[in-house]
Amino acid sequence: MSSVLDASDISSLRKFSFLTLTDDDSNKDSIKQTPVLAKDCKDHHGNGHNTSGVYEIYPYGTITSPVRVHCDMDTMDGGWTVIQKREDGSQSFEKNWEEYKNGFGTPKKNDWIGNDVIHQLTKGKNSKLYVSITLANGSRLYELYAGFSISNEAEKYRLFLAPTATGTLGDRMLNTGKSGADLSGMYFSTPDRDNDRWSGGNCAAKWKGGWWYNACHDAFLNGPWYPENWHDPWRPTVTSSTSVRGTVMMVKRH
Repeated sequence: MSSVLDASDISSLRKFSFLTLTDDDSNKDSIKQTPVLAKDCKDHHGNGHNTSGVYEIYPYGTITSPVRVHCDMDTMDGGWTVIQKREDGSQSFEKNWEEYKNGFGTPKKNDWIGNDVIHQLTKGKNSKLYVSITLANGSRLYELYAGFSISNEAEKYRLFLAPTATGTLGDRMLNTGKSGADLSGMYFSTPDRDNDRWSGGNCAAKWKGGWWYNACHDAFLNGPWYPENWHDPWRPTVTSSTSVRGTVMMVKRH
C-alpha cells in the first residue's frame, strides 16, 4: 500500500534505493512512496550504488526486517553481499547455535550476518560464493564457487556447493580429494550443537568456531585469531592464523 509523503521529504527519500517516487495524479502537490525493497547488494548495485560500504537490505521482503550488511561494489563487477568478514581478533567467532543463527559482530569490521539470513539470500539456489583470505604480506587469495546455498534451521543449515571452483586459493571445500574434508552436504555445527561426521567428538568445540564441518575440515574461516591456534584456515595454502590478516565470504545472485 502506498502512503502520501510531503514534498519536503523527497530529497531525503532519494538517498534510499528501496524507495521509488512517483507523481500522484489526484494531487500534484503530493508524492507517493512505493516500496521497492533491495533484497541484497546486487539490487543496490543495480540501483546505481557503486560505493562499497554498509547498506540495509531486506532479504525477507518486508520493510520491518532490515539487515545491515557490508556490500562489496568493486570485486568482480560488484553487487556482492558479505556474509562473513574478519579484520582482526576483536570479535570472537566461538559462538553458540543461536548466535550463529541470528548473526553477530559489525558489518564494517568483523561480522557473521546470521544463518537465517544466509538461507534467505541463497534458498533459490541461484547464488555464487566468493571467498578471500588476505595474507600478512598484504596479498589476497580467493576462490569462486559457481553455486552456493544453505538450507533452513530445521535442516541444520546444510551446505550445498556447485561442482565448479576457480581461483588462487585452491578448492578446499568441494573436491578436496579426502572424503572427511569435503564440505558440500555437511550440516552446520557449533560448540553446543554437534552435527559433524567426526566420531571423535565435536569439531566446532575442538576448533573453537561454528562451521560446516565434515570430520573435520581443510577449510575453516571462523577459527580463533592469532595468537590462539587457528587450525588450517585453508589447508595447505594457509595453515595458521599467523598468515592471516583478513577473511571475507560473500554471495551474489547469478
